[in-house]
This record gives sequence, structure tokens and C-alpha cells, in this order.
Amino acid sequence: MQPNPAPLLVIRRQDASPTEIEWNKPVLSLGRDSANDIIIDHPLASRRHARLERDESGYFVRDLESTNGTYVNGDRIEGARPLRNQDRVWVADTEIIFNDPEATQKGPLPLEILKRVRAAEEGLRIDSRAKEVYILGKLLAPPLTVKEFQLLELLYSHKGQVISKDEIAQNVWDYEVYDYNAIDALVYRLRQRIEDDPGNPRYLVTVRGFGYKLTAPGE
Repeated sequence: MQPNPAPLLVIRRQDASPTEIEWNKPVLSLGRDSANDIIIDHPLASRRHARLERDESGYFVRDLESTNGTYVNGDRIEGARPLRNQDRVWVADTEIIFNDPEATQKGPLPLEILKRVRAAEEGLRIDSRAKEVYILGKLLAPPLTVKEFQLLELLYSHKGQVISKDEIAQNVWDYEVYDYNAIDALVYRLRQRIEDDPGNPRYLVTVRGFGYKLTAPGE
């Protein structure tokens, strides 16, 4: 009897081409520490952030009480969440696409097509290592200031999720001296840089009473 094929994971990062790995062991660890099976080299990732687990009942992703959370298809999870074919797991700036071997034919995915689709869908993209921002494929110049980039990176890593002003203060100012007026001013300056019409923002949207979120084109 032929053994069941291992699940295929497609790993997509902001600043690198997609890669594929086989899920060939019961547990795969994810996080910033170099001892992890899948290293997430990003400041929003915890050292021990999450685990991919499999047993007789199926496949799961488990958040390890990380600071910034683990997301499946845009929803932040608590504890373990079952995985289904084509589920998308987000940890910081890294997306992991789960391919169930019983639902898909084993073989390499068309990564060039995935990259083209990703580029078309993402009107705004950031390169965390190079500290660069691309809008509709064009490099934003001159570059953002340090705090402008930190704010955009925070929102980008939680795209579609509302980020409160307290969360912005914690991540951008580290709870040093700040006030909400400073946050509003920073949002204003960032919109001036990334929006065609800052008064009617396409990307950086205010959710009144809650905070801000970064939306994808077409949302």
C-alpha cells in the first residue's frame, strides 16, 4: 500500500519568492527563534508563535499565546483550529497556504501565476527588510519616515483587521510619551504619502470609535 502523500505548504513572504515544503512530520513549529521548523524573521512574530499539528483526526494550526496572534483566513484564532484545503495561515508578514493531499493532486503549484495574482491584488505592498513601499508596482519615493513605516507595517501585517490607537501606541511608540493627537497626525502624514485622494482614502481607513485598518483594493 502506498503511503498517503504529505500535505504541501506554500509559504509566501513580503520580501521573497514563494516556496514550497512538505509537511512530513507530526509537528512543525513556527516563530522568530532559529530553532523553529519554519522561521518567521519579523518583529511582530513571537519566538515560539504557533505550531502546525497533525494526527489521525486531521490537520490543525495552534497559536501558542503569541503577542500579535495567528490568523486563519483573516480570523484571529485561540488555541487550535482545524485546517481545510486552501486555508491561509498568517503569522506576522508570512502567509502559509495549506494544501490537503486528499483534495489536491500532488505536484508543484504554479508559483509564477500565484506571484502575478498577488501583485495584481495588492495595490500596496511593503518590503520589510528594505524598508520600501510599492504602490501599484511602483516604488514610493522618497521613502517613509521611520514612524510612518512602522505604522504602515503594523497595519499591513494585520490587513483587514482594526488596530486600535492603544495598539498603535504600543507598537510604534512602545508606550513612551505620546497622545492620540500624535497618532492622528501620523495617520494624516501617512495618508498624504500613500493615498491618491487622502480625503477619501482607499487603503488606510478610519473605523470610528475603534481605530484604523488597512484594506485591500476592492474592499
